[in-house]
Parts: sequence; C-alpha cells; structure tokens
Amino acid sequence: MKRFKNIAIIFAVIVFLLTMSIIVSMNKFDTPNPILSGIGFFKIMFTKAKIVQIQEYPQVYLAKPDNAQQVLIDFMEQRGYYYLEDERMASTLVFGNEISRIYVDFSVNAYYSKWVFRE
Repeated sequence: MKRFKNIAIIFAVIVFLLTMSIIVSMNKFDTPNPILSGIGFFKIMFTKAKIVQIQEYPQVYLAKPDNAQQVLIDFMEQRGYYYLEDERMASTLVFGNEISRIYVDFSVNAYYSKWVFRE
C-alpha cells in the first residue's frame, strides 16, 4: 500500500510539472511544446545561432536580442518581403510583397527576441 501511495505521489508531481512547463511555454514562447521552446532558448543563449524556429504553424522564431528588429527586417527581405513601416501597429510589424502581407508580433527582452508570424 505504501508503494502505491509513493507511485501516486510521483505521478502527480510529474503531471504537475508537465502542466506547468506547458503553461510557461505557452505564456513565454507562444508554443505548447516546452521541449522545442527549451531547445530554442538554449540555442539562442548558449550557441552562436542567431535565429531558431521553435514552431511550424504559426511560425514562431527566437532570435538574439541585439539589434533584433533589424535582424527581422533582413530576415524577411531575404524571403522576398519588404518592411511596411507606415503600417506598423504597436508591436506588430507588417511585411508585404506583390501578393500578400505578413504580420509579425515582435517582442524583445534581455535574453531573446520572439517573432510570431500572423497572416
């Protein structure tokens, strides 16, 4: 009986930790996958990677915080989009080409810059 109680406590702690990690990942990184967000955060903090994609749809990227807005603009220009500065809405940057517009929710703090793509 004591062994069953210990297993139940360990299971409850694991479920609690997994739930909390998903909540933190959704809150901080806009992705429900704490493993990918943790790996992306690690790469930005401790490797030379400048940009890391942590979610496929909607696209979520982490980047180094230094000069992050210009890095995003250069990133989008390489993809064939140009920055529409006059259409910017607070923290949402707007990029366009002849066919479409892409809205990117842009945020930056001391550790990383986060880009969430909206179409």
